[in-house]
Amino acid sequence: MTPSFLKNLVPPREERAQARPLLQVLLSLTWVQWALFFSGWLAWTCDAIDFFSVSLTVSQLQAQFNKPTHTITTAITLTLLFRSVGAVIFGILSDRFGRKWPLVGNLVVVAILQLGGGFVNTFSQFLACRSLFGIGMGGIWGLAASTALENLPVEARGLASGVLQQGYAVGYLLAACINLKLVPETAAQWRSLFWTGAGISLFTAVIRAFLPESEVFLRAKAIEKAKGTSTGKKTRVFIKESGEMLKRHWVLCIYAVLLMTGMFSIPLLRCRILAVQLIMLRI
Repeated sequence: MTPSFLKNLVPPREERAQARPLLQVLLSLTWVQWALFFSGWLAWTCDAIDFFSVSLTVSQLQAQFNKPTHTITTAITLTLLFRSVGAVIFGILSDRFGRKWPLVGNLVVVAILQLGGGFVNTFSQFLACRSLFGIGMGGIWGLAASTALENLPVEARGLASGVLQQGYAVGYLLAACINLKLVPETAAQWRSLFWTGAGISLFTAVIRAFLPESEVFLRAKAIEKAKGTSTGKKTRVFIKESGEMLKRHWVLCIYAVLLMTGMFSIPLLRCRILAVQLIMLRI
């Protein structure tokens, strides 16, 4: 007999009486749905470009700040530590004020901090800038995923979520190409990679600003308004439901953490291998 907590790891098969073929679903998407998906994908790609700017320029940062490798990589650790703070802050803002302007603001914050990282003169300034960047970085995934996926038909979300996730690999490869081709040709050296990443993030913010708010969010807000739900009540309900979820699905939560840990180790190693292959080919 399989233990019940192991059976819970396998989601129940969902049956839909009116399910459509995937190709038909994709052809039925409107330009707004495609545009929202692209803006979410591009935001996630920007996240990768900005994050990997440090790991791609470690040797140059060593020379700039006269620090060993393990000291330079402290910036990466701090970025990841503060990422959870950003996820909480921008997640709350997203539920309160929508998917559009919180993502625009998030991308602008990331762009400013990435730009500032290219102007620092001391290692302490660099660490402070990357720590604050971690807060901005933490909000990108949730906002990008909701922007890209929640307005799509259910039948298309599986494929779309896979394409969305690969935006991170694309971002790493773009950063590697920029570091390979642009950085050696500029007097600013490693700083030019940070400035280019900031420009791409700001460009993505402009794209999102021109697109409409999520229809799913607007419908949810209309329902809340009709019920007279207040912000304080929503917070209490969220805390209560989160507690119930952890009690009932704690195994799934642990599984999800382990899954994400593996996702950010093995696939990123593959990205690095691909980047090395691109460099060897002299793109």
